[in-house]
Amino acid sequence: MSKPAKQLESAPRLYTEKYRPHLHFSAAENWLNDPNGLVWHDGVFHLYYQYNPTGNDWGNMHWGHAVSTNLVEWEHRPVALKAEPWGVGYMFSGCAVIDHDNRSGLGQGGKPPMIAIYTSCNVAGIQAQSIAVSHDNGESFSQYPGNPVIENPGTRDFRDPKVIWHEESAHWVLALAADDHIELYRSENLIDWQRTSRLMKPYGSHKGVWECPDLFPMRTRDGEQKWVLTVSVSTEHSERDEQVQYFVGEFDGTTFTPQSEEEMWLDYGADNYGAVTWDGVPAEDGRRIMIGWMSSWRYAREMPTYPWRGNMTIPRELRLFRTSRGFELSNLPVQEFASLRTAPRQVARSAVTSDAVQQLFDALAPELLDLELSFSWPKGESRSFGLRFTNANGEKAAIAYYTGTDTLIVDRTQVGIEIPNPRLAERFEAPVRDIEGSIDLRIIKDTASVEVFANDGRTVISANLFYDEPFDKVTIFGADDVNVEGEVSVPRSIWQDK
Repeated sequence: MSKPAKQLESAPRLYTEKYRPHLHFSAAENWLNDPNGLVWHDGVFHLYYQYNPTGNDWGNMHWGHAVSTNLVEWEHRPVALKAEPWGVGYMFSGCAVIDHDNRSGLGQGGKPPMIAIYTSCNVAGIQAQSIAVSHDNGESFSQYPGNPVIENPGTRDFRDPKVIWHEESAHWVLALAADDHIELYRSENLIDWQRTSRLMKPYGSHKGVWECPDLFPMRTRDGEQKWVLTVSVSTEHSERDEQVQYFVGEFDGTTFTPQSEEEMWLDYGADNYGAVTWDGVPAEDGRRIMIGWMSSWRYAREMPTYPWRGNMTIPRELRLFRTSRGFELSNLPVQEFASLRTAPRQVARSAVTSDAVQQLFDALAPELLDLELSFSWPKGESRSFGLRFTNANGEKAAIAYYTGTDTLIVDRTQVGIEIPNPRLAERFEAPVRDIEGSIDLRIIKDTASVEVFANDGRTVISANLFYDEPFDKVTIFGADDVNVEGEVSVPRSIWQDK
């Protein structure tokens, strides 16, 4: 795979810059936000994304494009959907599907077309839903001449369609965000759509505009099937940090009914937004795989990066499980991510204060890490333990667990002291349930971010870490009666051979 060779004069070579992620997808240059058009076809995962090819800020929205066969290493492809300001408009978020049975009638030569369903936004700011067709496996798209296929009914925020084939009713189903609720539509041909229902108050959080819905079925390990609806809640003008909420319930082809009105969150950090899942993953694979934009609208335009701005989270596998509170989701890095590990070292069960454990962590370079650690402590006792990343500049970031309140913490309040936006210096807390005496933590540390997965992915915190100076030390801490075991490794960069 290759990346563009273009580089700026008197600037670091692309993919070597300060803050550049080495474990997460980012465009070579310019602005990137929501993942779009996630579809698997002929062995390839397609990742489209909101992209400004002419600048480092939001605007002039096109669909950038990358492909992968393993969800880890990505090949940049040419822009796939180009803005037409004086035509259909700008290319906002949406999805893509393979029309295997050519129900749209837009296929050619007996081959099923790939169809992008997206929000077109004209120069007046009016949002509608349009489609575009690809006959070259998603490399380029042609606009449908009858666009838009869903007109704006007079709603200011009316966007982000996500389509799935519903086998039981033999219809395409489309979930669409409209202000602070979700509208569902159905179609036989991806062109003619009929609205069937809405999901709105009192379900979930309404402390922001709803965006980027995704509706799909999932099964527990015991084979029970439920339907899941994920929704991102814009935090641009609020103080809340959680961004991707989800509902579990029933769907009959027209109406989605959640199991409760409770707020449920996939991630308790600030930096996972617009997350959606891949369509078309083969049944023999069996996974529901999600990726999100690793940023927050509260500061995305001020992220101190150049010549790129924005990257994706690690792709994650979603899992459904039953608890005393009903059905819940977990999310963990896809298994393919382990292929990046180098020089793995085992941590034999020992006290975190032991010389062997302290020396092992003292020897780690903190830039890129993949840690799988299990901590244990005397039952019924209150303890705190975790990791600290520090540098000679006095900056530090902490990942901690406090057993007294069953709380997972990521603290970046003392990172990026010279960066002016105070929202980049925050402390995130997340509840951890059903824990007694031990906890598993999966920690992925990239150049300028951390993703922490606790309790088999049932509690997650994703956070960027924009330091003034790179971290040069990682330390493990805890009381003498806190034990740790597991594996530590240093992942290789996904761009090192590019």
